[in-house]
Amino acid sequence: MFPSLIKWVASGGKSLHARLANEIRTTIKEEGGSITLSAINKMCLTKSTVYEALRIEPPVPFQYGKAKEDIMVQSHDSSFLIKKGEMIFGYQTFATKDPKVFEKPEEFVAERFMGSEGEKLLRYVYWSNARETDNPMVDNKQCAGKHLSVLLCRLLLVEFFMRYDTFTVESSKFLAGSSVTFKTLEKKCDMN
Repeated sequence: MFPSLIKWVASGGKSLHARLANEIRTTIKEEGGSITLSAINKMCLTKSTVYEALRIEPPVPFQYGKAKEDIMVQSHDSSFLIKKGEMIFGYQTFATKDPKVFEKPEEFVAERFMGSEGEKLLRYVYWSNARETDNPMVDNKQCAGKHLSVLLCRLLLVEFFMRYDTFTVESSKFLAGSSVTFKTLEKKCDMN
């Protein structure tokens, strides 16, 4: 998950990096100079950037299970009856790159989930075996560490941009995910 996040943030270039660094550093300064949960929760671009990375490349794109009861699965155009006991296989990226839901679905748009309209799109982000707006429960298969995973991704960006202004990477596929190699790192420019 972390290499994929770094790959997509790198693809945003200096413009995105400058906006993330500014948001992160300004918020931390306003919060008294400490990285706190309260400060992290005020970073809208950072939060949206993490969700966009999870949307465009879910860390576990495949899900499967047996239907516990007859269920009707609906798309924009059709309905499918799945009978109790049948095996269900899902490729989450079909949902997270749906062009009827997401404008420019194949592009990384860091601001996609900002504002009230952007937050409404979170219900279409499937990276944790369920909608991002659902919560893990004892009786579902949603990732129990979902909230911690999102927080750690946000914290990674906070820690990174507290130290660096911009960077470039070389990325490649590695098993089911991404592999990244840092090519350049520009340390934070202190003006004080």
